[in-house]
Amino acid sequence: MTDKSSIQQIFGCLLKRPQLLSEVDKYSLTIADFSTRFEKYIFSAVCGLYHQGVTHIEPIDVANFLEVDSVGKKVFEQGNGIEFLQDVIEFSAVENFGYYYNRLKKINLLRDLKKQGFDISQFYMEDLTRIESTEINARFEELTVKDICDGIKRKLLHLESDYVQTGEVEVINPVQGMREFLQELNETISIGLPVQGHIYSKVFSGAERGALYIRSGSSGLGKTRQAVGDACYLAYPIRYNSQTRQWEQKGSCEKVLFIVTEQTFPQIKKMILAYLSDINDSRFKLGHFTKEEEERLDKAISIMEQFADNFTLVKMPNPTIELVKTIVRENCLTKDIGYVFYDYIFVGPALLGEFRGFTLRNDEVLLMFATALKDLAVELNVAMFTSTQVNASADDNKNIRNEASLAGGRSTINKADNGAIMARPTNEELETLQPITAKYGTPNVVTDIFKARSGEWTQVRIWSIVNLGTMKKRDLFVTDSRLEVIDGFFEDDVYEVQSWDDAEYQAILSYTNHLNERN
Repeated sequence: MTDKSSIQQIFGCLLKRPQLLSEVDKYSLTIADFSTRFEKYIFSAVCGLYHQGVTHIEPIDVANFLEVDSVGKKVFEQGNGIEFLQDVIEFSAVENFGYYYNRLKKINLLRDLKKQGFDISQFYMEDLTRIESTEINARFEELTVKDICDGIKRKLLHLESDYVQTGEVEVINPVQGMREFLQELNETISIGLPVQGHIYSKVFSGAERGALYIRSGSSGLGKTRQAVGDACYLAYPIRYNSQTRQWEQKGSCEKVLFIVTEQTFPQIKKMILAYLSDINDSRFKLGHFTKEEEERLDKAISIMEQFADNFTLVKMPNPTIELVKTIVRENCLTKDIGYVFYDYIFVGPALLGEFRGFTLRNDEVLLMFATALKDLAVELNVAMFTSTQVNASADDNKNIRNEASLAGGRSTINKADNGAIMARPTNEELETLQPITAKYGTPNVVTDIFKARSGEWTQVRIWSIVNLGTMKKRDLFVTDSRLEVIDGFFEDDVYEVQSWDDAEYQAILSYTNHLNERN
């Protein structure tokens, strides 16, 4: 039982737009969906080419890909593969991909059900001579895969109710397997890589994969700049320290995707250069760099070149949920990205257009967006960072700011694992904190933690110095809601997790020393 026309249409669409393979929430094709060796080899070649970064596939590309496989090459040639693919490209329509995908899945499901001994005649009749086949097969076109599965389930449930006692409950003694469980805990690191701010990293257990982080604040607080700083800290393991006048091994060496909605590429590029070189990006407006600045900037660019695969920048001025899903999946799956920054969640015209015809409030749309980001974090096993605006009352809040301060409604935070709100310290707060600031320094940003995945450090306030010119952040101290310092915050440990093995560490150290030798 096969559907040749659907297979041909699918191949034609995949050659024209292989990015369809990344839309896994809509389409999930596997080699098992194809019945002949000829089809299986073509599908394997298409997948292989796409994962190598090819965005438009020609028949000759498939032939060249199979050249290294003697069996695959022979099967492809015997099936006149070039001519076959030329024909399917000509007669396929990408806009109809969904229809043919669903039809193929339905046919394949019926094929597998038939192999398992199920009667499929209620869904589709292969014998077209039977009178009832016209009506049944016409109804088949309206069915979904879920409809067919539900039909089978109803039959099984009916039988189960007659013959099987349900309601199984599993009971264990908690000590069962506890030593093995402890061994697993001992051998597994369950915290993520640090971002800028040693207190901030400990409170949130670092950048954990599968988690959604939402950091909110009013305009002018540098949400984007702090996000760029954190992204650079994760992506680039080397940066310049103006105090020591040395290039230092600092941060991680991970692959990062950064999506901007308002800033331009030149603006983000300047921020990255400022972070790496420790030259305030306002200096870039004047030009005419000194010789020393030129050398630092040249070395900053060399670091970007050395770790070019670690930072991917995407501009998305009119985001929709579906567009974000496609871009994130495509980049994460093809580039093995583990950390995603989306700047920032807001309701724009394109997003509203996505829900045209539905009566949805802005807060409901924002919740759906946040839900999509969380789902992507879990599906792709990435740490997802984003931000939102706060409402007018946030700056006047004298207690720990929470979801009530979020612009567009508090429901946005429901899907987040970690939630924080940034603000400028008030004169009253700084006056109260004067004995503490005399010891640790005077902060220019306070971050209220109102939701933390671990649950241990909610309702705390982190006081920091943020340099928006160089995207650097340094945490000074942490207090409770009453502005009392939490002593002994780091008595039991120092939060320091590295992502590289000894060989990679030595390679980065060697490159750092090389940069310093040229000073």
